[in-house]
Amino acid sequence: MWLLREETSTHLYFHSPITAIDHHVSQTVAIIGTQSGTVNVVNTASPDNVLKKISLLPPPGVKSTTITAAGTARGEEGEEMEEDVANCVESLAMAPSHPWFAVGRNDGSMCIYEMDSNAPRSIFQSNQMMAIVKVIWSMEGNAPYVTTGSIDGTVRVFDARDSSLVKELHNGGDEVLDVLVIQSNPHRIMTAGSGGVVRVFDLN
Repeated sequence: MWLLREETSTHLYFHSPITAIDHHVSQTVAIIGTQSGTVNVVNTASPDNVLKKISLLPPPGVKSTTITAAGTARGEEGEEMEEDVANCVESLAMAPSHPWFAVGRNDGSMCIYEMDSNAPRSIFQSNQMMAIVKVIWSMEGNAPYVTTGSIDGTVRVFDARDSSLVKELHNGGDEVLDVLVIQSNPHRIMTAGSGGVVRVFDLN
């Protein structure tokens, strides 16, 4: 983390490559995703400017007791296992108005977590099991929604309150490489596709 006025930085080292990072819009909390599939919740406002881990969340199906302090999985005999890139965190985002965050992984899963829990409050798994490259929060009134974009060419919109699938959009056969929810009108979604086409979807 860089302190621009002092032109100095603080460091926090992880055993696995960092693949995604997000910071809350108003709170001093960041989430950091790794190639091993773990998500680290970090306090960014300690008095000594040292980043401090709050919690470490394993990918679905991996018990937290099998994750070492370095953030890698431990096998039955106690040895550290090679990273399974299927669990790799591809995207993550913190909800601006709720103590939740969403995580998209390489295996096509999307999990919504609560800040004070190590277990997902909901898990979505696509049948294609292809990477979810973007997760975005948006609001409609007081209702929070999560929009995801996947390499399988699908954009999905979830009601984050009960994790129900509200809408599924297909990107004309193109892989979805990026997604934008127009915040001034969250019923409009833009996608960037592998075929060189930008599409605008109107959910109304």
